[in-house]
Amino acid sequence: MRIPCVLGAMILVLSGCIGPESQTAVVAPSPFLNQQAPATRARASFAPPSTAVAARVDTIGRNILAANEQAGIKPLFRTIGVTQLEIFHHGTSEVDITEGLVKQCASDGQLAALLCQELGKMVAEREASADAKIKVPQAEPPMDVRVGHDGDSAYGAADQTRMAELAKFEQSHRRQAASAAAAPDPVYLGRLYLTRAGFNDADYTAVVPLLQTVSNGGKLEQQLTGPAPSSQSWVR
Repeated sequence: MRIPCVLGAMILVLSGCIGPESQTAVVAPSPFLNQQAPATRARASFAPPSTAVAARVDTIGRNILAANEQAGIKPLFRTIGVTQLEIFHHGTSEVDITEGLVKQCASDGQLAALLCQELGKMVAEREASADAKIKVPQAEPPMDVRVGHDGDSAYGAADQTRMAELAKFEQSHRRQAASAAAAPDPVYLGRLYLTRAGFNDADYTAVVPLLQTVSNGGKLEQQLTGPAPSSQSWVR
């Protein structure tokens, strides 16, 4: 009969020998399951800018990029709704400018000058960090083609043609290496991007005082990107 079995089970439950937790198999938890994901640095949040200011920045930024496709960058233009006067970038993916700085620009040309200057810094940093060997392929010296009895002498060709070719190669190769090692001038790039976008170079001159106040990285930039790597000013 099954009644005694049921009664026996009930007695075990009441006596505490069998608890609710024993109804399922207990597996020792994996040490990896209890580990928390590494904490990521939360990006600081700020008040959104006015729609008109954000649209102005985005439109001018897009027009600059469309006129300078050869620069090889397509960053997002982000307006931060604060009164500080700051502009900075994240790698080649984003240009940040504050609403306060935008409102200091009396014309679209002046705002374009600020954005172009930041793009110039962005491209200059990208090029400076690139490997010189990638930018300048290793050239091979000219082939030594001997004619007649040129190889009979211990001093090479009688007319020293080979030595002249090698000297020309060395001089050209040194110029290429020096050019690769020199970082592009961000000011030159910024002015170039500005004029290519249809604005006047005088707009850049007009915002030089503004650039001098924001060129060294402010508190807002440090909150979003960390300490500025250098206090060097790109303004001239």
